[in-house]
Amino acid sequence: MKIFYSTIIIMLFLSPSSFANVNGKGIVCECIDCKLYHIDPSSHINNKKPTEIGYHFKNNKITPYFLSKIGDKIKVSENIDITLRKKKKFFFDSDEISWTYKDSLNIYSYSLDRKTLVLKKMNITKTEIYNIRKCEAFLENKFFENMNKLSIKYQNDFNDKPGKNKI
Repeated sequence: MKIFYSTIIIMLFLSPSSFANVNGKGIVCECIDCKLYHIDPSSHINNKKPTEIGYHFKNNKITPYFLSKIGDKIKVSENIDITLRKKKKFFFDSDEISWTYKDSLNIYSYSLDRKTLVLKKMNITKTEIYNIRKCEAFLENKFFENMNKLSIKYQNDFNDKPGKNKI
């Protein structure tokens, strides 16, 4: 009986740390305040606003997923820009998940508030905020399902636009 109670006590202490693990999860982030000149090059712009970006956490690395317009198709894809394709290591504590990305001109610092799920894209010294996104968290399968639903939504919007033209 002592072994049983000991096992339960150990499980209670160990289980909260497993809830803090972000591996196997993803976030889908909607632009709240974004400067267009600091938008990721693979992002589709719809009605002068960048579409959502997804970030998938796996094996202690993060992979961004974009809704990209390639020809007349809007698809979920990893970054088109070859310099950004590498999966990046992320760091986290109880309050924040952070990572950096480099494009051809800049190095950006990303900071996700774990309580509010507000994602900030900043300069590397974190003195200037370029983009603010509000995110929603999903388990891995729901993350990809939601990203695919968004691509269908934007594809339908794109397909409907020419039909409204008079000439």
